[in-house]
Amino acid sequence: MDFKVGVYEDLDYETYASIPAWRSHDLTELIKCPYSWRNKRDISDSPALHEGRVQHTVFLELHKFFDEFAIEPAVDKRTKAGKAEYAEWLEDLGDRTPCKQDLYDVCIERREVVKDFIPTDDHKVELTLCFEWHGQPCKGKLDWWTGTDVWDLKTCRDASPSGFRSAINNFRYYQQAAYYLTAVRALGMRADRFYFLAQEKAHPYPYGVYTLSDEAIEYGIAKNEQALAIGLDCTERDEWLPFNRDQYVEFGIDELR
Repeated sequence: MDFKVGVYEDLDYETYASIPAWRSHDLTELIKCPYSWRNKRDISDSPALHEGRVQHTVFLELHKFFDEFAIEPAVDKRTKAGKAEYAEWLEDLGDRTPCKQDLYDVCIERREVVKDFIPTDDHKVELTLCFEWHGQPCKGKLDWWTGTDVWDLKTCRDASPSGFRSAINNFRYYQQAAYYLTAVRALGMRADRFYFLAQEKAHPYPYGVYTLSDEAIEYGIAKNEQALAIGLDCTERDEWLPFNRDQYVEFGIDELR
């Protein structure tokens, strides 16, 4: 799909991925190391991303799950009969993505714990946003938008306040929140706050709801602006440097342990 500024509903994963534009994740990677971003491997089929897609579909659009995924049959693929049954199942798979029964069951259990937060009919889910930032095509896919606020589902190891604070810093979620608020507002939509629904992956799947102060969002916007400048400069020069942009970094005695 070609890039065009606007808001799009019901774009499937493959169509969204084909849009030639930077994402929030690109900015968080560019600010860390342009060289690594430029030379990153394709991880679109990684187990973590697969689990994330399954979890988000179960939580946000359960009615669409079996249009996008198919539960793998419980067969012994070591036997001739099992191999034949599995091969027949693959032939009928079509465009759907295989999903193991135990992963689906866990995602359903997690969904039940946070069912009070499931988007209602008047909320918009999985919205694709295409906008320009300093002339650079950018895109994002919202989990859900209430009409006033943006929400994002995160599965994590530790959903406690201290645990998720660490995740916000380690994964630069403050940049993500700032990115989506910028995108929504740039497209003329209302966005008062950005909320994280953080849920632990392990049973009994406790959760917490978190947001960021205005100052934290402004900090995230500043970091995104910095990342954009780095990325655009590297693109113009076609030079993607690693960490030491100024040749050498000297550490002082006070930085040693």
